[in-house]
Amino acid sequence: MDQAKSKNSETLAGDLDALRAEVARLSEQLGAYIDEEKSTLARILAREAKSAKHILDDKLSDVGAKAGEYTDAAKSQAADLQKATLDYVNKKPLQSLAIAAGVGLVLGLWSKGRS
Repeated sequence: MDQAKSKNSETLAGDLDALRAEVARLSEQLGAYIDEEKSTLARILAREAKSAKHILDDKLSDVGAKAGEYTDAAKSQAADLQKATLDYVNKKPLQSLAIAAGVGLVLGLWSKGRS
């Protein structure tokens, strides 16, 4: 009977060692799989980040171009307004002086009332 117990113990110990070896092998495979997936995800994320950067750069470039267009349009409108004002002052100097005096008086009274 002791011999049977000893044989069962040896068989059990052998099975346990085999199981441990299998768990270790599976752990290594799982670790390798996880490393491979991390590497794949890192490449995908890098590619997507690069794509997003290009899209953002394009959008910022478009915004910059639009801002330049708006600036040019505003400068043109200001120049046109300045030219129209000077033309008006040259054509009607007395009216222009009266309007300027009236605006100055109103602004003076308004600022005095705020003080």
